[in-house]
Amino acid sequence: MPCVEGKAYFGGRFLDLALNFNERIESLRLASQPGCRRVDFILPGFIDLHVHMRGLRQRHKGDWSSESLAALHGGVTVVADMPNNDPPIDSEDRLRMKLEEALRESYVDFVLYTMAPFLTDDPSVLGVKVYPQHLYDPRPFQLASSLGKEVVVHAEDPSALKQGPRVERPEDHWKARPRKAEILAVKRVLEVSSLYGSDLRIAHVSLPESVRMGIGKARFEVTPHHLFFNKDSVKGPLAKVNPPLRLKEDSEGLMSLVERGAIQFLVTDHAPHSREEKSRDYSEMPPGIPWLDVMAPFLLLKVKEGAPIQLLDMYSVRPALHMGVPRGSLAPGNLADVVILRREEWIVNEGSLYTKAGDSLLMGKTLPYKVEEVYLRGKLVFNEGPVDGPSGRALEVKRKRKGGSVLQQ
Repeated sequence: MPCVEGKAYFGGRFLDLALNFNERIESLRLASQPGCRRVDFILPGFIDLHVHMRGLRQRHKGDWSSESLAALHGGVTVVADMPNNDPPIDSEDRLRMKLEEALRESYVDFVLYTMAPFLTDDPSVLGVKVYPQHLYDPRPFQLASSLGKEVVVHAEDPSALKQGPRVERPEDHWKARPRKAEILAVKRVLEVSSLYGSDLRIAHVSLPESVRMGIGKARFEVTPHHLFFNKDSVKGPLAKVNPPLRLKEDSEGLMSLVERGAIQFLVTDHAPHSREEKSRDYSEMPPGIPWLDVMAPFLLLKVKEGAPIQLLDMYSVRPALHMGVPRGSLAPGNLADVVILRREEWIVNEGSLYTKAGDSLLMGKTLPYKVEEVYLRGKLVFNEGPVDGPSGRALEVKRKRKGGSVLQQ
């Protein structure tokens, strides 16, 4: 039975603890237990509720092997993958195709989303994703309510987006996607969700006003680029992301809402694209930022610098509770998804990343912490690199009521 001791994140703080585990966490005690291996930091495996693993006809951007290895490298053991693939996951056949590919290639456990208006009661599907082109279609809200699934909405009103000015540089992308696009969309989906009793989550929120409008009516997720970066702090191709980077005061407002507990989840919206694609002219350049490779070291650094410590819960125990899965915490009885980090400086560069995108907002920066080992369900799967082949599983989701679920392991 592995036993490690060090600064462990548990109960909203770091404590000097000893962790014993097999497939599940067996015990968590004060450190200095006989036979325990001393390490620097122990975190629960992170859970990312919004990623794009690519694959299918987009393997040049990323595939389940490359992006799930990026996840392990960043301390992430469970991902929820979005359906805007090529082809989109809008039928049973395409869902089966994606599921089979993920089961062959993934190094992490996962759940899937379908593309509106298609939704199924398949146990591996957590919910349906609504993009702007389907924003005002009531069918996904009706289906989700009847099947006990959730609706995740990319909240940007398509008519408002058409009114944005034409721009030519990634740095001006925020001008092309006006604030009112998000405000109008959030207002509308809150009304529709209320009408059908849907379990609603607003994806990658970029404006504090959006959250204030929906407190108590929906869940919200926020990305690290909308929290820690803004339109003035990012230059070049990675400045093009949807929804766009906003003002510094918007990022500060979102962080204040995180501190108040008004935003439930931290997600990456990990969106890899090839170097060639991101080198195109602005109008042909796809939007998106890759994140997974750096998440555990980045978050640990930000918390040490004074960011709210609940960001760690928003990326671990909160999504676990949302899905009803015994993970995301080092509490005894939970599945042993365990991440061990050491104090070691490393430079973020293309050679240090697993994602096929080979890029990061942290490119060229030095991080003082490095993921050393990752255990998935008690099995060592990452030790300075993958230990064995893919062993990721699809979680079987069985929602039992609005706002809750039970997952069979």
